[in-house]
Amino acid sequence: MSINPLAINQQIQKLIENAPPEANIKQAIEVVSPVIRTVAQQLQHLEYYILQSVSNQWLQATVAHKDNPSQPKRVIYAYPSLAAAAGDRLAKSNPGLMALPIPVARLLFQLPSIEPVDSLIFLETDSRDQAIEVRRDDLKKMFQAHLQQNMKPQVPPNIA
Repeated sequence: MSINPLAINQQIQKLIENAPPEANIKQAIEVVSPVIRTVAQQLQHLEYYILQSVSNQWLQATVAHKDNPSQPKRVIYAYPSLAAAAGDRLAKSNPGLMALPIPVARLLFQLPSIEPVDSLIFLETDSRDQAIEVRRDDLKKMFQAHLQQNMKPQVPPNIA
């Protein structure tokens, strides 16, 4: 089961509409939207719940790296439901946290800028038996490739 492409397009449009006007953010979202769409269509939910503090800081967890256990990595878990987020051991051991739903397009757009996070782990079932890992560096490289191909430098019209 994958996400409806129209719903992702609506999320991307909302991201564009709510983007700050400075630094060509709206144009950048438009340019990387095919990447967001492609990755989102591999997922099963339109929104995921993220554990966060009252100051809206997303909870980062340190886990053993699958390929290199001696090198830990920092991840953010994206839960498929409020019940899954609330029932997770991370939520139970941090009573000051809350879980809020975040549209998948926003999660994917923000991931490349969240340091020092290595990955976003999308849990597809409440039982955590199915997950998709999206690595920050991989997504950042895909975004950069699209931006380099599609962003034209803006030259002021009145250059003499």
